[in-house]
Parts: sequence; structure tokens; C-alpha cells
Amino acid sequence: MIYSIFKKIALCVTAGALLLTGCGKKAEEAAAVTIPDAPDAAIQTVITEFTKGNGAILWQAMPASYQSDVNTLAQLAGSKIDPEVYDNSFATIARLAEIVEQQQAFILNSSFMEDRSAEEMAELEAALPLIVDLVEIITSSELASTNGLLNFNGQDFFNTTVSKFVQYAETLGQLTGDESLLSDYMDAVVSVVEADNLQATLLTTVPGQEPTEQVFTKVEQRWVPSEMARNWSAKIAEVKAEFDATSIEDIAAQKPQIMGALAMIDGVLAQIAAAENQEQFDQSLQGAMIPLMGLVMLSQGMGGGVDPIAPMPEAPIVAPSSIPAIQ
Repeated sequence: MIYSIFKKIALCVTAGALLLTGCGKKAEEAAAVTIPDAPDAAIQTVITEFTKGNGAILWQAMPASYQSDVNTLAQLAGSKIDPEVYDNSFATIARLAEIVEQQQAFILNSSFMEDRSAEEMAELEAALPLIVDLVEIITSSELASTNGLLNFNGQDFFNTTVSKFVQYAETLGQLTGDESLLSDYMDAVVSVVEADNLQATLLTTVPGQEPTEQVFTKVEQRWVPSEMARNWSAKIAEVKAEFDATSIEDIAAQKPQIMGALAMIDGVLAQIAAAENQEQFDQSLQGAMIPLMGLVMLSQGMGGGVDPIAPMPEAPIVAPSSIPAIQ
């Protein structure tokens, strides 16, 4: 259930966003950016700002009604979840990240890793700090608490959380072996193939890559992908209907089991954190297997195994094509 609700929230607040990389920008700097009226200049500005690490430009590039929809859905989500269950779930995730950082040496030398190749272990060692940082960004964001959702402001979220994410995407792309990275887009050029007052076909040319053509539609003085413009209202209505259908009574009925599972996981994490040598760590990790399997089975019975909702429309092509839009 928690997974299902969080995924809906994440889909809402990241619609139109690709979380890539660059150098962070302060909110006051992001607010000063002017998006031009011309379609090619508008998308060029989004690309340029994003490659500089300005995650807030994605929010600024949304039509005002889209921004309102995102804020409304995030706040609606906050009214449909149990504060104790939701907040404690994220506290547990944050604790897990702390332990991964604290016990990284034991993790890498664990007997559970014996079957991994030297190359795989090197990749894991490089990835663990990045994973910890990304989890910490999420667990300290507005998405990690009921109060944060109830008071959600997309401008603030993109100014801070999204811009923080952007700082890590270049490294993430390198670790995953992506053929194109955000830095490749520093020299991207956007040009007009054909355009009128309401629609434009744009060509994005990135050095070393095949040019990409995409159709944009003007919505409330903002140029957005035509597919997004066609599907936005229906997708927002679909997500809102799912939130409206959420039963407070069902959540209350499941709460004792969820809180019991979280308490069990907290106990397991405490044992892992307390390990002072490799033997103690491996023993505590082995002892965690049964409780963790039980939690997985419990989550599947509470909605964790349900099919995900339909994906939000894809984002504008302002990033490496090998990295998909948030689905």
C-alpha cells in the first residue's frame, strides 16, 4: 500500500521531469530565468539550464494549470494516508541508508558477496555512496512526510529536491554505462523544422548523436510535448480517481500489521548496525532474511504487488535519449 501510494505521488510531482545531472543552482538564481516565447528558444533554455543543474527549470517550463494539478494531487495524497504509517515507513528507509553508509566495509566483504566478480564488486563499491545520497535526498524531502505532502509546493520541490538529484545523474550515468550523459547536452542546439502559433516541430541536435525531432504544443504560454498536452487531463483525472477511491477504513484495518512489520524491520536494522566485526555482521544479515521475506509477502498482500498505474506522459527531449522519462 505504501509503495503504491508513493509511486502515485512520485508520478505526479515528477511528470515531465528527467532526473539527470549538473551543478546545483540556488532557488533565487533559478527564479530569475526567463523562458522565451519562441518554441526553439524556449526548449533551448530548458536544456541549457538543466545541464547547468537547474532542476527548477522543469517546473518553470510547466503551464500554470499543470503546476496546479501537481500541487493538488500531492496534497490530496497527503490527506489519504495514515501519518504514522507513512512517516515511519520513510524513517525506516532513512535508517537503512544510514546503516549502509556506516557498514559499507562489512557489506562489501560479506560472505553473501562471494559469488560476485571483482568487476561487480568494484561497481557496487562505487554505487553504494551514490545510492545512500539519493535515498537521503528523498527521505529528507517533502515526499517523505504527511505534513510535507499536505503543504506540498512544486516550486520549492523542484528548486531543492530535483536540483539535488540533478547533481548526481552524471555519475549515475557513468556507473550504468549510458552512452549519452547530461554533459553531452551542453552543446545541444534546438532548431525549428516548422511552426505556427500553437504547434512546432523542433529538431534537437547533440554532438555525436543522431538529431531528434519532436512536436510541441503551446499551452498557456509554455511549449510542451504534444503527446503530453493531449494526455495530461486524462492522466491527472485517472490518478485523482485512484486517490479518491482510497479507503481510509482499509488503511486503518491494515495499520497494525504494517506497524508490526516496521517494528520488526527496525529491530533487524538495529542488530545490523550494532555489528562490530564481519562475523557479527554476516550473522545479523542472515538472521534478517526471514523477517524481510515476511515483510515482502505482507506488502504484496497490501497492494505492493499490484500493477502500477498508467505512466505519465513522457518529458520533453532535453536529456540523453537512453534515459527514459519517469514512468
